[in-house]
Amino acid sequence: MSINKKEKETVNATKEKKHYLSGKEVREIARANAKEMRRLEKAKNRKAHPSEYTTKMKDENNILEVEGLHSYFFTDQGVVKAVNGVTFNIPANSTVGVVGESGCGKSVTSMSIMRLLQGPSGQIVEGEIRFKVSDFKRDEKGNFIPVYEKDADGNVVMEPVLDKSGNPKTDKNGQPILKKKQLLDEQGIGVFEQEETVYDIAKMPIKEMYRLRGRQMAMVFQEPMTSLNPVFTIGNQLDEVSLLHVPGATKEFAKKRSIEMLNLVGIAMPERVYASYPHELSGGMRQRVMIAMALAGEPRLIIADEPTTALDVTIQAQILDLFNDLKRQINSSILLITHDLGVIAEMADYVVVMYAGRIIEQGTASEIFHKPMHPYTQGLQKSKPTMKSSEAKLFNIPGNVPNPINMPNYCYFKERCSQCIGKCSGEYPGMVQVSPTHYVACHLYGEKEE
Repeated sequence: MSINKKEKETVNATKEKKHYLSGKEVREIARANAKEMRRLEKAKNRKAHPSEYTTKMKDENNILEVEGLHSYFFTDQGVVKAVNGVTFNIPANSTVGVVGESGCGKSVTSMSIMRLLQGPSGQIVEGEIRFKVSDFKRDEKGNFIPVYEKDADGNVVMEPVLDKSGNPKTDKNGQPILKKKQLLDEQGIGVFEQEETVYDIAKMPIKEMYRLRGRQMAMVFQEPMTSLNPVFTIGNQLDEVSLLHVPGATKEFAKKRSIEMLNLVGIAMPERVYASYPHELSGGMRQRVMIAMALAGEPRLIIADEPTTALDVTIQAQILDLFNDLKRQINSSILLITHDLGVIAEMADYVVVMYAGRIIEQGTASEIFHKPMHPYTQGLQKSKPTMKSSEAKLFNIPGNVPNPINMPNYCYFKERCSQCIGKCSGEYPGMVQVSPTHYVACHLYGEKEE
């Protein structure tokens, strides 16, 4: 017996309600994903001239500018838009906090900036990540250009070339062979010419990122036990940073630098910790080691991805104080990612609030905490316990985050919002500027309905 048109429509509607994917649809998704992933992987692994990814900052006071960032995960069920059009800036010598509930895209944003998304499924699909670096100048052959020592008259100082035994080399006439004498720093390491350059990290070949990670930007991960290699000593892992990123670094210099870093982060008996394995240290000490490793290259940007989550309250306070002290000492900026509003209030100069892969509000810490405008930000503020609260239960935001594979066209928070208006069923709201530094993506603050 044939099924009539009405019955077919009922069957199709039932399938849609169950979010059913047929085998044919899964195969089509897999083919489309494979094609796009191959294209993006090819771009990541290409050889490119620096002019392809060299750019300019829109504001010279910023150290990092993220604009229109889209980072997706290609799965058999569809494309997960984990970061979907994120735009924010990190001014020099400041701390920017990124806050939001689990799964909102905070960590994926940080991984995108470091270019650590797990490929081939995780990819930066679109957007710009402009980062200002102080990079070594290179000659036509790609070698670093040394800075040479000069005498009182401004002439370059010459020194004899030595053989393996330390004896001066001579030419056929018995005259010593001379070379230009390179200028040395306080540590006895050769100095090289540097220049300030702006790179678009999203367009850089992945191999070029190796020279930025560790030296120009560094990351403190959420769980130090899974970030440290259990079969190498702390010293081996710390030394690697100096040996990789400091031209001409010796093992003696690397060890001295590593112990200085352990001292800097407040570890007692640094020589003993230097020779220890990760499992021999407490959680707080391991986190301090991770911070020491991040600081060893004196990076311009430190990304801290929930650095205090695995620590108890007293150690948390010590780590936060340490970050504040170190930011001033090494003149760096910090991108602090957390779901703890207390940590943000303690540390951040500027705050970015994320929800379902998008930024829904951003401003100074004072604006976000004292004048929250987006209903989601207001809900986050209400959900934190306070001594003045008279409620028996903590406030919680009802409902769930929409499916990241099939995001709606309207405001993602609409189904959970208690202040919803007619416009909320329309297009996703754009950013509205409510003060020179305060922006919110909400129809409540756009043009009023007639």
